[in-house]
Amino acid sequence: MTLEYSSVTEKRLSLLWQLPKSIQGTLSRVGQQHYEELYEPEAEDAASLQDALDEILEVFQSNNQTLSHIRYVWMALILASVVEPTVQYYQPLNLIPQKTISKIELWLLENLEKMLDSKRKFFNALRKEEFNAIVDGIQIDYTNKKVPNFQIIFEALDVYMSAIKTLDYNQSLESLLDILENCLEGYAIFPGSNGRRELFDWWLLEVVPASWYLMPPSSIYSVDKLGNEKNKGFCQMNKLNEISSAMWSIILTASTSGQRSNLRTLPNKVEDSLNKIPFDVRLDKWAS
Repeated sequence: MTLEYSSVTEKRLSLLWQLPKSIQGTLSRVGQQHYEELYEPEAEDAASLQDALDEILEVFQSNNQTLSHIRYVWMALILASVVEPTVQYYQPLNLIPQKTISKIELWLLENLEKMLDSKRKFFNALRKEEFNAIVDGIQIDYTNKKVPNFQIIFEALDVYMSAIKTLDYNQSLESLLDILENCLEGYAIFPGSNGRRELFDWWLLEVVPASWYLMPPSSIYSVDKLGNEKNKGFCQMNKLNEISSAMWSIILTASTSGQRSNLRTLPNKVEDSLNKIPFDVRLDKWAS
């Protein structure tokens, strides 16, 4: 099995280098360790993958619960996008991936402005009726184990149910950990043991920094076995760019409201916006 990235990775470390030094140190330390769960040959000196994931996600915790929540949801959305080809390959008529991604996108764009407005009280926890309305039409049959490739399909679809659960702040961390388990150790992205470390490194070096800044990763991880992976990766990247652009537009509007700003329009490329926005109106403003 050959594993490859579906887009150029020249800017792979660009966001990583802009992270706070303390976070860079944590990522570096975690990246230098070996993990038995990833089937690495250096298993004798292996660290706990669960501990590593806990440590990374704890870095996202700050005094601002709202920002931590947004970042968790964005990471869940990135991973849900990567899992989409698995479902399309084994169940091409299954619409759960598209429905879930659309619901999360709608939730982010409808609630982001409210979440960033310090004058308005936003409740991160979803009421039961709100959650039921969101998951309507995204029900998964966990009992029919006679479905071909049941484990692959079960774990891939479970990613989408967990992604929906991240919309509730009280469930967001646990649900994101469930997604990571299905992706990094399970079969949600690909079966077998080959390529586990490469997948983990992609998450660590690209998805984590991208999630911190609510931007797309520089590449989408894909598996050539699923066929037409480059076109799928291109579509996924375009979708993430589109959603990120809309989110940054909301952020810019909220952060410059009532202030004079030299930014007349949002840059066409999302990654350019990070460099053009003054530091005092970047996302770090909400992280303090």
